[in-house]
Amino acid sequence: MTKPLGNEDLSEKPGERVIDKAELPAQGITNENDVLTETIAGELQLKRGRWGKFEVFSDEAARIGGTDRYPSPMTYLAMAVGF
Repeated sequence: MTKPLGNEDLSEKPGERVIDKAELPAQGITNENDVLTETIAGELQLKRGRWGKFEVFSDEAARIGGTDRYPSPMTYLAMAVGF
Protein backbone atom coordinates (compact mmCIF):
# COMPACT_ATOMS: atom_id res chain seq x y z
CA MET A 1 0.00 0.00 0.00
CA THR A 2 1.27 3.47 -0.81
CA LYS A 3 1.72 6.21 1.75
CA PRO A 4 -1.42 8.23 2.70
CA LEU A 5 -1.67 11.77 1.34
CA GLY A 6 -0.45 14.35 3.84
CA ASN A 7 -0.65 18.13 4.17
CA GLU A 8 2.16 18.56 1.63
CA ASP A 9 0.15 16.65 -1.01
CA LEU A 10 -3.03 18.70 -0.79
CA SER A 11 -4.11 21.50 -3.12
CA GLU A 12 -3.04 25.09 -2.56
CA LYS A 13 -6.20 26.38 -4.30
CA PRO A 14 -8.52 28.17 -1.87
CA GLY A 15 -11.67 26.13 -1.27
CA GLU A 16 -10.45 22.97 -3.05
CA ARG A 17 -10.75 20.00 -0.71
CA VAL A 18 -9.70 16.45 -1.46
CA ILE A 19 -12.75 15.13 0.43
CA ASP A 20 -15.05 16.81 -2.12
CA LYS A 21 -13.69 14.74 -5.01
CA ALA A 22 -15.82 11.94 -6.41
CA GLU A 23 -13.26 9.33 -5.47
CA LEU A 24 -11.06 9.55 -2.40
CA PRO A 25 -7.45 8.33 -2.59
CA ALA A 26 -7.25 4.58 -1.90
CA GLN A 27 -4.23 5.06 0.36
CA GLY A 28 -6.12 7.47 2.65
CA ILE A 29 -5.39 10.95 3.95
CA THR A 30 -3.51 12.09 7.05
CA ASN A 31 -3.70 15.44 8.76
CA GLU A 32 -0.74 16.23 10.97
CA ASN A 33 -1.02 19.02 13.50
CA ASP A 34 1.77 19.44 16.04
CA VAL A 35 0.39 21.54 18.87
CA LEU A 36 2.52 22.63 21.81
CA THR A 37 0.81 23.33 25.13
CA GLU A 38 2.15 24.50 28.47
CA THR A 39 1.04 25.75 31.86
CA ILE A 40 2.47 29.18 32.68
CA ALA A 41 4.44 28.92 35.93
CA GLY A 42 3.23 31.23 38.70
CA GLU A 43 0.03 32.14 36.84
CA LEU A 44 -2.45 29.84 38.61
CA GLN A 45 -4.50 28.10 35.86
CA LEU A 46 -3.16 30.02 32.84
CA LYS A 47 -2.20 27.83 29.88
CA ARG A 48 -0.74 28.63 26.44
CA GLY A 49 -1.16 26.66 23.24
CA ARG A 50 0.87 27.18 20.06
CA TRP A 51 0.41 25.91 16.53
CA GLY A 52 2.54 27.37 13.77
CA LYS A 53 2.26 31.16 13.96
CA PHE A 54 -0.83 31.05 16.20
CA GLU A 55 -0.99 31.30 19.97
CA VAL A 56 -4.00 30.95 22.27
CA PHE A 57 -4.41 31.25 26.02
CA SER A 58 -6.78 29.43 28.31
CA ASP A 59 -7.75 30.06 31.92
CA GLU A 60 -10.28 28.83 34.46
CA ALA A 61 -12.95 30.58 36.49
CA ALA A 62 -11.91 32.19 39.77
CA ARG A 63 -14.01 29.65 41.70
CA ILE A 64 -11.59 26.89 40.67
CA GLY A 65 -8.34 28.82 40.98
CA GLY A 66 -8.06 30.80 37.76
CA THR A 67 -8.43 34.47 36.92
CA ASP A 68 -11.09 34.08 34.20
CA ARG A 69 -9.04 36.23 31.77
CA TYR A 70 -9.36 33.74 28.87
CA PRO A 71 -11.83 31.03 27.82
CA SER A 72 -11.60 27.71 29.64
CA PRO A 73 -10.32 24.59 27.86
CA MET A 74 -13.89 23.24 27.71
CA THR A 75 -15.05 26.48 26.07
CA TYR A 76 -12.47 26.01 23.32
CA LEU A 77 -13.62 22.42 22.90
CA ALA A 78 -17.26 23.51 22.58
CA MET A 79 -16.29 26.14 20.00
CA ALA A 80 -14.30 23.53 18.02
CA VAL A 81 -17.34 21.26 17.83
CA GLY A 82 -19.36 24.21 16.54
CA PHE A 83 -16.85 24.96 13.80
